[in-house]
Amino acid sequence: MTRPGVYSIGEVEAMTGLSAEVLRQWERRYGFPKPERTPGGHRLYREEDVQALKVIRRWLDEGASPQVAIRRYLAQEARPEELPRELLSALMEADLPRAETLFRRGVKLLGPEGALRGLLVPVLKEVGEGWHRGEVSVAQEHLATQFLRSRLQELLDLAGYPRGAPILVTTPPGERHELGAMLAAYYLRRRGFPALYLGPDTPLPDLEGLARELGAQAVVLSVLLPETLKALPEGSLKGLAPRVFLGGQGVDAETAHRLGAVYAPDLEALLKALEEGA
Repeated sequence: MTRPGVYSIGEVEAMTGLSAEVLRQWERRYGFPKPERTPGGHRLYREEDVQALKVIRRWLDEGASPQVAIRRYLAQEARPEELPRELLSALMEADLPRAETLFRRGVKLLGPEGALRGLLVPVLKEVGEGWHRGEVSVAQEHLATQFLRSRLQELLDLAGYPRGAPILVTTPPGERHELGAMLAAYYLRRRGFPALYLGPDTPLPDLEGLARELGAQAVVLSVLLPETLKALPEGSLKGLAPRVFLGGQGVDAETAHRLGAVYAPDLEALLKALEEGA
């Protein structure tokens, strides 16, 4: 006889309508459910397992496949500290419905900025490091980056657009990696600055012309690859706007100074410089 709140596989079969064979198959294939085992090897299921299986059974009746239903449930149940690992796993497996569910849960639990800091940025970093180690393929990196870029665009749109002389945010000519610039635009908007994100790879004459036309107070350029700056002549960023900031992994203080920009080693330094009117 099982203890209260714990059920045998036969009892779970009767309560959920899912056969014992299906339950064993799901356990092998998806790692769910995860029953306890008696000393004799018999499976014991908790009340929460039964309730989860009832939810999954309902989704199956509505047309979902077992894989989609189980992953959907697991995504909903993931704890905040588990979300980055779960999201990375979903992206590496190209399971975008699961990734979407995890992202929505992250925003719900952490708020937009918390989801950015605690979910999207850590996963983006893991994808990049995995690619450099050869553990993530180019195709996987592209898929993951595109997903994260789309979610970041959503957060950027939710941040609204404060009024005032704009701050133009982009990347230098030849720099196609735009997530750093998007992050900068997001943080600026969240702090009340009217950051206008232009997309990546903006020609300098066009950038200067737009800054003049809109009366921009500053230009912010994000750089990932240092090679994109080597072709720029000395002082080429000076005069794009009243203030020009250069930051990102691909630039240092010496290079920023050579090009006529203020070096922003991180987003907090950029915010401080703008707030102080540097």
